[in-house]
Amino acid sequence: MTKLFNVLFFIFLCTSAFSQEFKKITDPSKCKSAIQKQQKLTKSLIADFKETVYSEMFEDTQKATGKLYYKQAQKIRWEHISPVKKILLIDGNKVRYSEKGKEIKDPSTKAIVKKIQSLMVKMLSGTFLDDKDFKISYYENSSQYKLILKPTSERLSKYIDNVILIFDKKDILLKEMSLVESENEKLVYSFSNVLLNNSISDTKFSDFK
Repeated sequence: MTKLFNVLFFIFLCTSAFSQEFKKITDPSKCKSAIQKQQKLTKSLIADFKETVYSEMFEDTQKATGKLYYKQAQKIRWEHISPVKKILLIDGNKVRYSEKGKEIKDPSTKAIVKKIQSLMVKMLSGTFLDDKDFKISYYENSSQYKLILKPTSERLSKYIDNVILIFDKKDILLKEMSLVESENEKLVYSFSNVLLNNSISDTKFSDFK
């Protein structure tokens, strides 16, 4: 019985691994067109996110949860709820950041946030698809698209090696985003409970409340 169970378990693992394997898309026009169409239809977005930090600075992976708000054009509220309250507000060219209820105005911190701001706007607005700052490779399996964005500009490549985006084929919504600095340093975000085109007040992107 144990041998039979082991055999069945091995087959299950092999089948699962095979079904999730991504293959490179030779003609990405269909994928690109589908993402662009969905982005145009998305006037606003609200989603829960889970953040996983992989870094040699920590013995274990660091995890956090929060809420993402996006509104055309260039309005983002990236709010960490647990374990530490942190809020990044993007309203066009205006960027604000708070931690534990206090706004951070340190120049070095604001410089880092400014870099993140540009990247986040591109990822959520879909403008990355025609951005010359990235070389994009397209992959797919039966249920998902995977895009790997490799920075071509020296400015971006200084702090990020690549960005990996996973889209569900059913609704063409972003399910996972990985910001990879190196093999051992990366941020992974997974998104759930997505609400599209709900009304969001503009103050959500300018006020920490």
